[in-house]
Amino acid sequence: MRELWSKLGLEGKRALIVHHDDLGLSQAQNRAYRELGLPTGSVMMMGCCVGGLSGPDLGVHLTLTSGQDSLALRPMSAGKSLRNPQGFFWSSVEAAWQQLEPAEVEAELRAQIEAGLRAFDLTHIDSHMGALLRPDLAEIYLKLAREYRLPALVPANLETLSLPPSFLPALQKLSNSSALPQVVVVDGYGIPPQQRREWYLQSLSRLGPGVYQLIHHAATGDPEGHFLEDWPGRKADLEALKDPEVRRVIGGFEPLTWRAVREAWRRML
Repeated sequence: MRELWSKLGLEGKRALIVHHDDLGLSQAQNRAYRELGLPTGSVMMMGCCVGGLSGPDLGVHLTLTSGQDSLALRPMSAGKSLRNPQGFFWSSVEAAWQQLEPAEVEAELRAQIEAGLRAFDLTHIDSHMGALLRPDLAEIYLKLAREYRLPALVPANLETLSLPPSFLPALQKLSNSSALPQVVVVDGYGIPPQQRREWYLQSLSRLGPGVYQLIHHAATGDPEGHFLEDWPGRKADLEALKDPEVRRVIGGFEPLTWRAVREAWRRML
């Protein structure tokens, strides 16, 4: 994808997509998106708060897992392998990987993308909790990206993502042959909330030339958002991204959106 980054004038520069995950999940998440004024994010189409959400650079956060016991999300399609005994998505990636049937996953992904296309001018797709990084599911994910002409988040740093080692050869082969843009993922989700601001400052400051996606889950700290077990970290993301020093460091990068990537990539197809 060196040619793509060159066409965008990014070769030899530090470029950054600041990406807001889990939009549509709660009003606390959506309010943070509006407060930050950063354009890029992806929407969980089965979330309770998709209605009224708008923005210039939104994708679909393709979802196959709930992630938390307090967060019960239902699939948009009928596949039995997508559901736990209560009818919701499996709570963990590991549980989902043991059950998911590829044909049912493809039907679900199509349902989510089609819902997104009806709601937004979609700019990209990505994977909630990395559930689509099981190699056979990744193949479906990349196929749909090409079919719908939507760039998909393809991490260039797969080896840093705590995946089963047995997955890596197949995933690397898929990503190298996909002809899709690849970015280096920077994600501080596991950093304790009280250390989040410092993590942003240090992690971003030491990055060299390249194209990066900074993933965050910012949400306002009002009680409506507290149903999520990880709400302190989401509030810490919001506070860090509003911090003037963090904004100064982010300002040292070339700003990039998936909309710009989509348009340049489509011209190359």
